[in-house]
Amino acid sequence: MILYLDCSNGVSGDMLAAALLDLAGAQPGEEGPFERLVVPALKAAGIDPRLVRLEQATRGGVGALAFRVADAPGFATFDELMLATYASGIDVADVVAAVAQRMAAAESEVHGEETVHLHELSGVDTAVDLITGAVLMRHLAPEQVMASPPALGDGTVHTAHGDLPVPAPAVAALLRGLPVADARESRRPVGELTTPTGAALLAHFVRVFGPPPGGVVIATGRGAGARVLPGRPNVLKAMLIEAAEMSHDQTAGDRSQDAGEPAREPGGGPRPMPTAGPEGDEIGSVEPATRTRRESGMVHDVTQGISDSSQSDARGGSPDEHVVLETNVDDMSPELFAHAADVLRAAGAVDVWATPAYMKKGRPGMILHVLTTAQARDRLAATIFAETSTFGLRVLPVGRIYAEERWATVTIAGREIHVRLAFADGRVVTVSPEFEDVRAVAAAVGRPARIVYEAAQAAARDRFSAGAG
Repeated sequence: MILYLDCSNGVSGDMLAAALLDLAGAQPGEEGPFERLVVPALKAAGIDPRLVRLEQATRGGVGALAFRVADAPGFATFDELMLATYASGIDVADVVAAVAQRMAAAESEVHGEETVHLHELSGVDTAVDLITGAVLMRHLAPEQVMASPPALGDGTVHTAHGDLPVPAPAVAALLRGLPVADARESRRPVGELTTPTGAALLAHFVRVFGPPPGGVVIATGRGAGARVLPGRPNVLKAMLIEAAEMSHDQTAGDRSQDAGEPAREPGGGPRPMPTAGPEGDEIGSVEPATRTRRESGMVHDVTQGISDSSQSDARGGSPDEHVVLETNVDDMSPELFAHAADVLRAAGAVDVWATPAYMKKGRPGMILHVLTTAQARDRLAATIFAETSTFGLRVLPVGRIYAEERWATVTIAGREIHVRLAFADGRVVTVSPEFEDVRAVAAAVGRPARIVYEAAQAAARDRFSAGAG
């Protein structure tokens, strides 16, 4: 099933939320998908769902569902929204954070703010739109999301930075590389048709831009914009289409993501991309060399080499030149055993670990394992003899297979957290935040370490992966 969005009249967060709700069967005043799906998510995020109302509206003679959010304070920064979203435990926290992160990166790029104060998030309506859109996309679960090129509008728009020409710089940044439509056929200015929230949601979810695919329309939904526009219906139309087999030209627009996964730009902003889109994610095609990337948004790729199975790593030796030194110990105090392990790590061991075991005469003991390069074998063996009570060692030759590795930093609540990234087949498979950094940030912002850890994972994964789990 394909979800197709007709953006010929532009797109905003509330229009998309309304269109998806209408598509899911929502009716004002009746129990439906809003109450079942959206209300629990808003409550979990600490947002009063009574701020939201659904109503029927007519725009340019077209009936549509309107999604209205009352004025109320929202989130001041992306970090604040991200931490609150992860603390809520909602299952679309990754999506909400990823879309807001796009907005943060665009705001920072355009206005050069050191601390990204998201003016679009200053009202609660943007957070509501993001959560509602993410929840409904999860509920509808389309195999693919397609859209017509969005109309941008004309004239000027009032923003927190003053009156700006349409498209506003943040909208232009969010839609960089994506096709847009000309909406200037009217002699009267129509103003802004695509908002930053709408642009961010579109850039995150849509894989293909163009006409609707051939097939059978299963359901339709219409979302009304807040304004009545002269000479045009301010309506976003959404259709669920059971598509016929797509032609080569249609599939050429595929961004090569897994179904339903967003197209993500390492460094936070929307990826510069033609309609046809390149294969794979930019950072997925890593090279065994030091790489740097222009700082953008919340995550900065730092100069890190990639560990390659065919190369010697910084600790010496290739995968075929390592050994494990082992010995059984049952007559050392835990303090001395732990000290020996620390000394071995400091002496250059690739890894040191211990396994509990029962020795002769039923004595509890430990098996010491030391992974080292073959070149350092004798030197570390001497260290083991010096620091432990053993009289002999087992030497086991081992091979090693490396994941492609790099380090990066993410900024959570204005503080840096280092993260270690592992790639397999060009895709992020592991994101491991530095725990001491996590603890420091958690203590500084008064949040559980688990929440900060998950937020750092999601921020890094969103920037550096293309649908990786």
